[in-house]
Amino acid sequence: MKKQNLQTSRSSIDALKDHPWAAANAGAREIPTVGTVFAAVPQSPAQIAKRLKDAVRGTRLEEISPTDDTGMKSIFSVDVEDWFHILDVPSAPPISEWDSLPSCVEGNFMRMLDIFSEKQVKITCFVLGWVAQRFPHLVKEAALRGHEIASHGYSHRLTYQLSRKQFYEDIFRTRTILEDLIGTQVFGYRAPSFSTTEWFFETVAEAGYCYDASVFHAVREHGGNPNQVREPHVMTLKNAVLFEFPTSVCDILGKAMCFAGGGYLRILPLPVIQHMSRKVIRSGNPVVFYIHPREIDPHHPRLPMNGRRRFKCYVNLDTTEFKLSHILDEFPVTTFVNYIITHGQSMKVLDYA
Repeated sequence: MKKQNLQTSRSSIDALKDHPWAAANAGAREIPTVGTVFAAVPQSPAQIAKRLKDAVRGTRLEEISPTDDTGMKSIFSVDVEDWFHILDVPSAPPISEWDSLPSCVEGNFMRMLDIFSEKQVKITCFVLGWVAQRFPHLVKEAALRGHEIASHGYSHRLTYQLSRKQFYEDIFRTRTILEDLIGTQVFGYRAPSFSTTEWFFETVAEAGYCYDASVFHAVREHGGNPNQVREPHVMTLKNAVLFEFPTSVCDILGKAMCFAGGGYLRILPLPVIQHMSRKVIRSGNPVVFYIHPREIDPHHPRLPMNGRRRFKCYVNLDTTEFKLSHILDEFPVTTFVNYIITHGQSMKVLDYA
């Protein structure tokens, strides 16, 4: 795919000079243009892991990337979006109306950051580009607390509803917005609703990302990839190498079932989630947990929708924070970047070219 010449302002870099993050990261590399960080050329997993390690050296992310961490840790992530960012319902507002709607993401995400601080854990935040622009202090605060900032795209649209060019521009735009805010590189991407296409992985790599967390290893409304490899692995693509972290699943009556995030985490009893998590860990793989800020807020506004979707989107909201607390108490967690640094060289390499 031919790279687009996107015009992206770097003026916000100057605004960071007096921010505590900037002082803590003096000497961090300048934000590169598209294709110059993880260019679309073949690299080994070991080379990428080393580049990640070098990139976080001297930043707050280095605090969560110990070189002697050889034990199994799971991965915890938050998709930072608002209550109205629900896909595929007729009542979902278009992006032109988002600014006029009351927002809950600020209070809910700050509550989450406080929980993570109380539990002394560092996690990955997949931030929606629109949220980052409207609430830049949330991104800076998460980074200041040592969490990894990653990309959730800008407009929160299903990948297969976009052309390849539109998708590339959306995720590249978001990467540069986030990098301008935190002054360091953004390495990871997760697609809205785990939606992918046949050109998805190559395009993610071309947009400058080194890992993806968008493979949903079960059948779902927005696709899913039940035939994909379950464990974290390395994709050797035509012009790049990309680390892939599928959602965690367990077999129930012969079918793969997700349990570690979203509606699945809210619907399933905590003992079931704990049992499935231990099973995944015993298999030698990390559990990939994910959650949304709205899911810890039982009182956030609701979008009109049919009964089935309403159940999936809003059931058991009052149990999420309780489950979150117990999960963090039992399972050691880390970020995607830290997992690649500590385990990337031993991950299975598969040819997708």
